[in-house]
Amino acid sequence: MNKATPRYFSLFNIQIDNLSMREAVEKVVFYRRQQYPQTICFVNVNTLNLAKHTNDLTDAVNDANWVFPDGSGIRIAANCLNLQVRENVNGTDMLPKLCERAVAAGKRIFLLGSKPGIAESAADQLKQTHPGLEIAGTHHGYFNVNESSDVIEQINAAKTDILLIGFGSPIQEHWMQQNKVKLKVNTVLAVGGLFDFYSGQIPRAPLWLRRKGMEWIWRLLQEPRTKFHRYVIGNPIFLWRCFWHLRKASA
Repeated sequence: MNKATPRYFSLFNIQIDNLSMREAVEKVVFYRRQQYPQTICFVNVNTLNLAKHTNDLTDAVNDANWVFPDGSGIRIAANCLNLQVRENVNGTDMLPKLCERAVAAGKRIFLLGSKPGIAESAADQLKQTHPGLEIAGTHHGYFNVNESSDVIEQINAAKTDILLIGFGSPIQEHWMQQNKVKLKVNTVLAVGGLFDFYSGQIPRAPLWLRRKGMEWIWRLLQEPRTKFHRYVIGNPIFLWRCFWHLRKASA
């Protein structure tokens, strides 16, 4: 049976936009701010597992203008509904393409998140690999709620076009939606641990492993303590939810 390829679909009450990587990058780079910035989330297995226990995260993700499918788990879940995911639109693969388009369009990018020094290192690496890239600024993610206004003022003063937020779920999604009205930027993306990869803090999985949709194994080997629950426990739970609930729903 041929699988449908809808423009968007729903998984466990979260709506996902079924775009190609090229289309997703165009949405990020060429949006002009209207009343508020557009907000973008990436949804993977961990997001859906976390959202199962809190409606707040589900609501925060659904409040985004665009929600992109990240990882093989989303493809597996879509298959259970006899749907085809057009492309794995994850932040790690998107960033180089985003930087290329940002250079061509003269867009300024601000990196917000991770431990002190990580976003700055990631920015330096990106400027080396993408000559002409304008980094509006960087700031670590270890600040409290009372300091948010000062951080937002810094982002706005830097004439930021595209803001990347790497706090991890669900903090980043909540912060993004709570503060979007104060941000004078065009686009805000919640990118999780993206800066750790591009700073060189954590090496990326080999290409052949990524193409097989098995990058999570590499992540587990790199960070066994912090990723054990997410992958060793979370992945089987998610697969059970897919094959039991989704297949039952599509029957």
